[in-house]
Amino acid sequence: MPASQIEEMADIKPWDPQAKELIKWHEDEVEDNFGHYKFASLIKEQPKILNSMLEAIGNTPLVKLNRIPEEYGIECNIYGKCEFLNAGGSIKDRIAVKMLEMAEQNGRLKPGMTVIEPTSGNTGIGLALACAIKGYRCIIIMPQRMSREKEVTLKALGAEIIRTPNNAHYNSPDSHVGRAFKLRKEIPNSIVLDQYKNCTNPLAHYESTAEEILDALDGKVDMVVIGVGTGGSITGISRKMRKRCPQCIIVGVDPQGSVLSSGTHGKEENSHHERYQVEGIGYQFVPSVLDMSDIDRWEKTEDAETFQMARELHLKEGILCGGSSGAILVGALRAAKQLKKGQNCVFLLPDGARNYLNKFLSDEWMLSNDYMPEPPPQKPLYPKTTFSIPEVYNPESKATESFQIVPKPWKSNPFIPLKRCRLIKNISEAIGNTPIVKLFKLPKKYGIEAEILVKCEFLNAGGSVKDRIARKMIEMAEADGKLKAGYSTVIEPTSGNTGIGLALMCAIRGYRCIIVMPEKMSLEKEVILRSLGAEIVRTPTEKGHADADSHIGVALRLQKEIPGAIILDQYRNEGNPFAHYEGTAEEILWACDGKLDALVIGTGTGGTLSGVAKRVKEVVPECKIIAVDPDGSILANPKCKETKAYDVEGIGYDFVPAVLDRSLVDYWVKSKDAASFYIARELIKEEGILCGGSAGSNVLAAMGIAKMLGPTCRRVVTIAPDSIRNYIKVIPKHFCTIGANLGSITYVCLNPSSKYCPKVSEITAIVAGYVINTETHINEKAIEYL
Repeated sequence: MPASQIEEMADIKPWDPQAKELIKWHEDEVEDNFGHYKFASLIKEQPKILNSMLEAIGNTPLVKLNRIPEEYGIECNIYGKCEFLNAGGSIKDRIAVKMLEMAEQNGRLKPGMTVIEPTSGNTGIGLALACAIKGYRCIIIMPQRMSREKEVTLKALGAEIIRTPNNAHYNSPDSHVGRAFKLRKEIPNSIVLDQYKNCTNPLAHYESTAEEILDALDGKVDMVVIGVGTGGSITGISRKMRKRCPQCIIVGVDPQGSVLSSGTHGKEENSHHERYQVEGIGYQFVPSVLDMSDIDRWEKTEDAETFQMARELHLKEGILCGGSSGAILVGALRAAKQLKKGQNCVFLLPDGARNYLNKFLSDEWMLSNDYMPEPPPQKPLYPKTTFSIPEVYNPESKATESFQIVPKPWKSNPFIPLKRCRLIKNISEAIGNTPIVKLFKLPKKYGIEAEILVKCEFLNAGGSVKDRIARKMIEMAEADGKLKAGYSTVIEPTSGNTGIGLALMCAIRGYRCIIVMPEKMSLEKEVILRSLGAEIVRTPTEKGHADADSHIGVALRLQKEIPGAIILDQYRNEGNPFAHYEGTAEEILWACDGKLDALVIGTGTGGTLSGVAKRVKEVVPECKIIAVDPDGSILANPKCKETKAYDVEGIGYDFVPAVLDRSLVDYWVKSKDAASFYIARELIKEEGILCGGSAGSNVLAAMGIAKMLGPTCRRVVTIAPDSIRNYIKVIPKHFCTIGANLGSITYVCLNPSSKYCPKVSEITAIVAGYVINTETHINEKAIEYL
């Protein structure tokens, strides 16, 4: 196509009837004004080692809802498609990669160009992630009402953000679409992929999302319920269903105030278009990719019921979804009343909780918008009695309770990957089987020749590696008869991630959950914990583990006062390392075909390190085990009892937990906050890995070890324990009483002039400067540099 014609086609607005006429579906392809796109087959299996995070998009599980359908009198099976488990956190990751790759394929997108996109946020995040990996400049334009959390994530990925007025009419030059088209003319070598008229948007769902649903249910799909925004999801999925499952009922969900269900631009309820606050569904115009011919019925939803239902998904099913999932489930529960027992209804869970920490997950926000009644006042939870903690408890001593002990010798089975898309009984089955990705840019940047592999534990159901131990410890206590639904209370002292895993399990099982954590742990973790129904107690950060007011001391005191309370005790519970011995380690060995030269793991409770290292050493005895410990913690040198404050979360302690087997460690690396947070930010911006701060500690140590070991070290495996979700700087007003310092050191939002942003030359020196050998005590250079 001549350049002049491409330019002319690119100027067509997505609501222009001509744009719709240019999209044509055929038996084996779809076409638009830019090209023909043959239908591709579903790739069911990911490679053992991913070449980039783009390969961690798709193949999301279908999870069965249990408590909610029963409460609403639904007879059929209700399954949610967990799109928040995609690499970027939403269903839009699928279309972002498809649009980008097809534009590259037909020559519209070339190296050095700028990608511009108008979006409500999720497509932007998907594109920013893909652009970060592929090296394109990315500019995202979205209305002011879209969440700040989306903007933080976008900026972390390197995207530039432009906000537009909420009240701008859809065809105004001040709307997000209008500004994008204007920018394309102003910026040389730029492109608007335009999800609203790009036929590869629905194509992505036709080829993958729909096929995965059919594959997981063996083609037995009676109803699919889909929220409608651009229309790509419902168009692609409905077209495939009509072809493969013609009796399937297609239901579209549209918020009150949107015009989509009317099929007419800006007429139905036009004066109300600002009123809905749910994000990602609904529009003022009908995008040209939206084909309504296969939609059997529409369900209109209100914001109040939408956000209340999204909260119910957290509280009753443990599914950490976003707000639009609530709207879609409201529509599904209405429509599915016509289905009978044994029939299957599928609804989409488009994105996750990360994007809405300060919106529907905030009681203050819900109350200010009249979306929920004022909750009854609650007394602060804190123990009334006290006693000497060291007299009753020592976290360094071995477990004595039967529910904490794993029979020896430990046994494990080799990991066997699933050959089909997963159908899971509840969300806890989405724990484990996380991908391993090969780093490309960072090793090259810092002169590392070894292969650096990162296990992406943030793609677990609750968002961290600790989900594994939470599930295992709960299962062991249940098997021992220590937990009973409706009676038992699970109490746990934690830095947050184990708490989230336990709160998720308790939401599924019906246990009361109390989490005790130090004040320094992020407010974002507290938001998620509360959404899962957990009660939170904060303790002074400076209190040592033996103090009655430490998180451990308070947990022990509460246990004495609450009937039916149990502390699973991750510090001594053998289920902690065993979960990694039988799970994490086996997955690593399978992905690497048993070939790895070094294993680098951050050390907190020590469960991950001990479990993974024990199993890896059994299979690959020559593999070097490297433990990472933050400066200020004593784990690398227990003889040194002096501790000091550090800001990285989830690693380090002022005692040596019983589950930590230090004899497995070949080298200790001491990390410092500045370098850790810097590398974590680089992992996001350069590799598209939406990780938390401790991943920076691990990857920096992995590169340093690779450099130290030299040519004999060909492959280093490390772990990204949790996600960016826990460290987006969000400080709701109702948290301000905790302390102004809380949340102020979250690495995602740091100013480049911050003390936590060292120069690249300093990081290069750090990679070269580094290690503590277990036989030589403490190396001062290691403490100084890392």
